[in-house]
Amino acid sequence: MSHVKICELDDAPGDGEGRALDLVHPLTELLYELALFRAEGAYYVITNKCAKCGVGLDPKSLNGLFVKCRNDMCLWHVKKGYCKFNRTSILPTYKVFTEKDGLYINI
Repeated sequence: MSHVKICELDDAPGDGEGRALDLVHPLTELLYELALFRAEGAYYVITNKCAKCGVGLDPKSLNGLFVKCRNDMCLWHVKKGYCKFNRTSILPTYKVFTEKDGLYINI
């Protein structure tokens, strides 16, 4: 597991907003498709791929702690990763650390 910077503080979304992130892991060089959200004053990172239909999450559709996939098939909880309509379907989430020079996750 690595402590990896995902964005500068100036580039972080505002409250109630989100954005897609493509992260290449610095050690494994694996590509991670992630989505960064700020909801209720905290940052959350979730895998940016709906487990039901396979499309990305819509960063403009954040409502509280839930975000829609681009096909409007599911609502995903950005903090816990579960689908609102089927809690057995879960997307990976990552804890976000705010540091002086940016936002980081352990991945």
